[in-house]
This record gives sequence, C-alpha cells and structure tokens, in this order.
Amino acid sequence: MLFLDVYGHDVYIGNEMVGSINKYGVIYISGKHFGTLTSDGRILIEGKYEAGYIDEIGDVYLNNKLAGHITESNDLYFSPKVVR
Repeated sequence: MLFLDVYGHDVYIGNEMVGSINKYGVIYISGKHFGTLTSDGRILIEGKYEAGYIDEIGDVYLNNKLAGHITESNDLYFSPKVVR
C-alpha cells in the first residue's frame, strides 16, 4: 500500500512543487482542489471520474499512461513531458 504513504506530502511536476495531498487523500494543485486519492490507489476527479491510479510499486498512471511515481520521500512526482 505504498500509495497511502503520499498522504500529507507534496506533488511535483519535474522539480517544481505544484501542490500537496492532505491526510485524507485530497489532492490540491496550485491551491485548488484537483482530485482525490482513494485508499485503493485510484485518482478520482470530482469524486467519481477515474483519471488514473497508483500501482503497487508506486508508479503513477493517468489515462492508462505512465505519468510519474512516488519518490523516496513519499512525494508524488509527475514527468513534465507527460502532464504539461
């Protein structure tokens, strides 16, 4: 359950910190509610649309495409080549 370790940590695109994940799994980007990370690793938008997931080894997928990973410090990292 590596994805639960990102609760309370930051979100990065490349080297730039762009947001955070609170202790309840709510993802904020630029101070605005972006989505929710569920306890089973799914990334939901508006609480109902599945935008992606985090697999059991910590890779992050958006629209079924590898987009990032969980870092050693438990932050969520997205590749700028994929998300910008």
